[in-house]
Amino acid sequence: MRRPFLVLLTVVLVLVTACGSATAAGDSATPAPTPYPTPVGGLGHRPSSPAKITLLSPTNGEVVHGTSLLVRVSIVGGAITPTTSAIISPTKGHVHLYLNNQLIPMLYSLSESITVEPGLEYAMYAEYVAQDHYPFSPRDVTPTIFFTVPG
Repeated sequence: MRRPFLVLLTVVLVLVTACGSATAAGDSATPAPTPYPTPVGGLGHRPSSPAKITLLSPTNGEVVHGTSLLVRVSIVGGAITPTTSAIISPTKGHVHLYLNNQLIPMLYSLSESITVEPGLEYAMYAEYVAQDHYPFSPRDVTPTIFFTVPG
């Protein structure tokens, strides 16, 4: 008779604990999804980088015609490397390009042709990240630019 009671008590405690730790869908403390899984133990201390990234094209407010867009960035004080490594150099890394908050691979170069759809407005920014694809600290992110592709 005592065993079913203990089982029921355990189930109730688990449910109460689980419900008490849930967060609301709009909770601002919930981090945005990341394109790469966070290492076990979190990001911890990240190295800094002297590199500065600039989004050259498209430009803010530009009207883009067609379905293909050449995105160009420049990096001063750092270089793009095709190597992914846990051994981080502050001057070697990759470009993460975000189009409407979705990661678009740059394929280890400073320019990339991407597909866009007519009739839409877009927001774009780029980030220079370490060889392990995680951000430097502080992060080096371009200002967000907005462009349209008329229909």
